[in-house]
Amino acid sequence: QILKLIKDHSIDCILNIAENFISTNLLQSIRELPHRPWLIYHSHDNNFAKGILKPNDFFDSLRLYDLVFTTKSQNIQRYQMLGQPHSYFIPSAFEPRVHRPINFPESALTSNRFNVSFIGTYDSSRDRYVNALDWNQLFVWGDRWRRFSQYKKHQHHIVPHAIYHPTFSEVLSQSDIALGLLREEAADRHTQRTFEIPACGTLQLAPRNEEILSFFEEDSEIICFESPEELRDKTDYYLKHESQRNKIAQSG
Repeated sequence: QILKLIKDHSIDCILNIAENFISTNLLQSIRELPHRPWLIYHSHDNNFAKGILKPNDFFDSLRLYDLVFTTKSQNIQRYQMLGQPHSYFIPSAFEPRVHRPINFPESALTSNRFNVSFIGTYDSSRDRYVNALDWNQLFVWGDRWRRFSQYKKHQHHIVPHAIYHPTFSEVLSQSDIALGLLREEAADRHTQRTFEIPACGTLQLAPRNEEILSFFEEDSEIICFESPEELRDKTDYYLKHESQRNKIAQSG
């Protein structure tokens, strides 16, 4: 069907986004067309992580694209080693029409205010960070949080499913602090949340690494940590210092 569409409509470019995999056989057939389109692949996930499902021929298929883009800078060299020389890193981003401050009366969360929020899928590497915080102040949204060993204890502060626009931006807008935790399984260096949190006017606390600090100036536009203890101490500090918190959030 894809081959027929290409032939019938003289398609110039096929952009394959995320985990919509195209088989090696189909890519090869497209490349053999007399007037073939450009083949471009983009992924915002770490395709080398164990938790990312992919077909057996995925790594073989990469060399058949004309261009490959990824938000994972650590994957560029891996793609090149697999025979794809035209691999490029482009950071994640935010959508200004979606990720923006949403406050009363526009927000549906008119009676809610959250001290600390985290939005993201459960991953066991995040346990030590959320457990370092005061669960009376922390609120979490995301898939798979029922797997969290202390889910029943804190279930009144956990919404165990993903949230999307506009709730996503409303939660961030109504949060004093938002956590930009990364997934260790995926070896993340930054994610979309890295930009979505400050776009909503909220102070971001995120793990300290070179990539994040290439986007933001530490202590002026973002607050970073390296340990659960540092996260806890900085969370306590900025919850008590509203003017500093707001200044950094706005700069971010």
